[in-house]
Amino acid sequence: MNEQEKKSRRNIITTLANQLVATACGVIVPRIFIGSFGSEAYGISVSITQFLSYITLLEGGIGGVARAKLYGPLAHRDQREISAVYYAVKRFFYYVAAFFFVYSIVLGLLYYDIARVTIFSRGYIFGLVLVISLTTLAKYMGGLANLTLIAADQKQYVNNIITIGITLINTLAIIVLTGSKCDLIWVKLGSSLIFVVRPLLYAVYVRRHYSLPKMGKEKAVLEQKWTGIGQHIAYFLHTNTDVVLLTLFADVRLVAVYSVYSLVVSSIRAIAEASSGGMEAAFGELIAKGQLAALRKAYYRYKVLLTAVTTTLFCCTGILIVPFVRLYTRGITDADYIQPLFAVILLTAEAVNCLILPCASLPIAANHIKQTRWGAYGEAAINVLLSCLLMQWDPLLGVALGTLTATLFRGVFYMIYSSRHILCVPVYKSILVLLGTLLLLEAGISVGDHLIARVEIGNYFQWILCGAVTFTAIGVPVGAAAYLGMKRHA
Repeated sequence: MNEQEKKSRRNIITTLANQLVATACGVIVPRIFIGSFGSEAYGISVSITQFLSYITLLEGGIGGVARAKLYGPLAHRDQREISAVYYAVKRFFYYVAAFFFVYSIVLGLLYYDIARVTIFSRGYIFGLVLVISLTTLAKYMGGLANLTLIAADQKQYVNNIITIGITLINTLAIIVLTGSKCDLIWVKLGSSLIFVVRPLLYAVYVRRHYSLPKMGKEKAVLEQKWTGIGQHIAYFLHTNTDVVLLTLFADVRLVAVYSVYSLVVSSIRAIAEASSGGMEAAFGELIAKGQLAALRKAYYRYKVLLTAVTTTLFCCTGILIVPFVRLYTRGITDADYIQPLFAVILLTAEAVNCLILPCASLPIAANHIKQTRWGAYGEAAINVLLSCLLMQWDPLLGVALGTLTATLFRGVFYMIYSSRHILCVPVYKSILVLLGTLLLLEAGISVGDHLIARVEIGNYFQWILCGAVTFTAIGVPVGAAAYLGMKRHA
């Protein structure tokens, strides 16, 4: 086993472990917040976090551009160029941190009126915004530059190990603080201070494992920076539209409903994507070395694995998510959490994101960011415009349908580009596989829904038993098909 395969295996295993821990803790934490503080308070905290994340518009996609710029120097061990890119990224994020601090102050002053808050005072909301902002501020003060280097060097396992520890400690702290009847703002402060430790650990690792001498006034030239900025803005608008639109034009209780389903679905997506740990960096190294045959082989193996994992996990989720939410929100009556059609649309959109991940990673790995900019721009425009239009009919279903339509557009765009310009293979095969997988997924969910409706699920133990049966029934045939597919591309 060569070094690249060892890194890929470590990345996949630790990414999977990280996502399993994140999913388990992610299920526990929202229920604690909703049970302790109510749906409206939890919706406000989620909404504030979403508004704060808008500062990532200033990141300008520099992380993706920098990773693309680093693959070549890392493959050829060019320390001078690695160092130049690293310090260019670090300087950029210092400026972002300064802007973020100002933005947090402004948001703290305005959010009370923006969200029409009634359960907290204006001063309390200001303090809550500042407390929640601490984690992001620490990230920009050093964490992202170090994480960019670690990820580009196919060492995502370092980030995974650190994140697992921080996530477990954070969950334990929240349980203790809420159990001690601490106020929401103090619980959030404790959580933020714990997450501040993560970028510090990245800095320690980079300092010990990389030689990064400063080259005087020499600066790296990130040729596709402005294209990266445009694509990053587009991607951000696409992924953060829903919560902001629900905050502005609906009710923060719907934000709480959306976040519960989004938590489950995004966690499943993260677990599915764990099977592709280090994929982009592996593609980048093969492209930098000009190994097209090896690139095609790696691409198809990742694609077969990711398709099988996505089909199994999302089919099971589509069948089991509503029974889970019914148990999860039992006793909570201040919002209607049972939304089966919304759940299916949202999870289909996230499934598409997983299925197109291999072809979407190739343009970044090949440093073809500028050439694929219209895929990102189109996705954002479709999502925002269609969501605003459909929200007039139904807020939750409207934002979900907008997201699904935009994601399908992006998927087809990247399949066409990557097949023609990077892999040099027929386009129609990739599109047919995507459509066939989605039809299989929806058919499986439909059949499973009819079957599970006849089963009474009154507690988590019964739900777990149903989940085990469902996973086995779906996973065995899909796994067998994936095994044959992997052997074909061995």
